[in-house]
Amino acid sequence: MSDQVSSPLQWIRLECLPLPDNDSESFVVFWNPQTREVVGEAAEKVLKMVDEALQKGHLQGATLSHFEITDPLSKPSELAAVLAQYFWVVPQPVEAPGDDAITIDSDQKNYNNLSTVF
Repeated sequence: MSDQVSSPLQWIRLECLPLPDNDSESFVVFWNPQTREVVGEAAEKVLKMVDEALQKGHLQGATLSHFEITDPLSKPSELAAVLAQYFWVVPQPVEAPGDDAITIDSDQKNYNNLSTVF
């Protein structure tokens, strides 16, 4: 075992899959909660959803009775609540924007990129 300590990954790859009643397309964005950045082709879409939630100050819905929104770009639970109104979100830590998600091929025991997580 190595004595090296790996640093935590700063970026999160968010794969957003539309809920059944949402006619949007699937997309992937990359989010850094420390720097409050969202990058990717659909970043503007995500930022618009965040701005709308911030203006309201809270979310209400069938699954959320009342959820206060104060800083969704730095609080994972708040960004998750904003996106969950429209999408299933599959988060995956990555080293940098554009990186592929970590994949595990159980048949081949091929653990791609796991060294960057552990």
